[in-house]
Amino acid sequence: MPQKRKPPRLWLRTEAGPDGKQQTTWIILDAKRHIRTGCTADQTEEAADALRDYLAENRAAPRGGRASEITVGDVLTVYLDEKSGETATPRLTEQIIARLNEFFGAKTVSDIKGKTCRDYTAQRGTKSGARRDLEVLRAAVKYYHKEHGLDVMPAFTLPEKSVPRERYLTRPEAAALLWAALGWEKQGEGQNSYWIRRRDQKRSHLARLILIGLYTGTRPGAIKALQWIRSTTGGWADVERGVIFRRAEGERVAHNKRKPPVKMARRLLAHMRRWKRLDGWQGDAQGLRYVVHYLGKPITKENKAFRSAIAAAGLASEVTPHVLRHTRGTWLAQAGVPQNEAAASLGLTVDEYERTYLHNDPDFQKSAADAY
Repeated sequence: MPQKRKPPRLWLRTEAGPDGKQQTTWIILDAKRHIRTGCTADQTEEAADALRDYLAENRAAPRGGRASEITVGDVLTVYLDEKSGETATPRLTEQIIARLNEFFGAKTVSDIKGKTCRDYTAQRGTKSGARRDLEVLRAAVKYYHKEHGLDVMPAFTLPEKSVPRERYLTRPEAAALLWAALGWEKQGEGQNSYWIRRRDQKRSHLARLILIGLYTGTRPGAIKALQWIRSTTGGWADVERGVIFRRAEGERVAHNKRKPPVKMARRLLAHMRRWKRLDGWQGDAQGLRYVVHYLGKPITKENKAFRSAIAAAGLASEVTPHVLRHTRGTWLAQAGVPQNEAAASLGLTVDEYERTYLHNDPDFQKSAADAY
């Protein structure tokens, strides 16, 4: 019996470049055809665009049919063409679809079973990443069935959700991290420890990110995109009203990545007003655009500088930029802030806030414990 033809898909190929050196590039495999995309291994977004354009020009995916005959590649193609652009993060969705197509593309919809999902999770190497990918696959199949029809809907088996993050900063740890960002470095251990000053311009910009994260709980990505004026590429800080608008103008956000406005604390507002003056915004003069920047340029990746800061502060490597958000949520719980207010400031539902943060409050369930 002849094998089913696999749908067009992306594949990494290593070959000699024009200069004779080995290089890895994305190509499109379509049966025996190898179509160059001109994209290197790290240009995943551009490669996904090339595949989408190729599919649009050369192959029309069938609309509707038997689950045993429709390939997952066809389903993903339809979802890519008709729906992915309407998602909150189109670029990320395209990358996930390209990854799913590598594994599932040649399989039929009826091949999606518990074992297939578990095999994908094992290949993906991370349960949280596999769960996110499989949620996109499930959404694609549901969309295809709703719009075009399938005779049978497959059952999906997703990895369990990861355990809520436990790590948060104590106030001394937060102070140490801020000191490290400003150029100080901790020496020694315990009572014999002391601080020395090292002027390190390579991480001083982190002070703004750290303070905004601790005082507002805004996700690191949204902080890096934060600007002093309204924009379609990021949120903006209104220092007149003392409010940070996390969402860009016209931005669509996923239901689990809400970006509500957040009121600035008085201490943070004083810093923000000073930073805006330092960035050149005085009177009618327009200064630097991004709130957090490195030598005037927006930050794309802060991980290297952040690792340097936590090392200088004597903190464990498990402290990541997202810990700042978790610290804010935990401190709100410990301060006894009403759950609805705390949840709203973080862009969470009350249930999500209670599940994630209340167990970190040392007085959690105190009233119930002392009821009699």
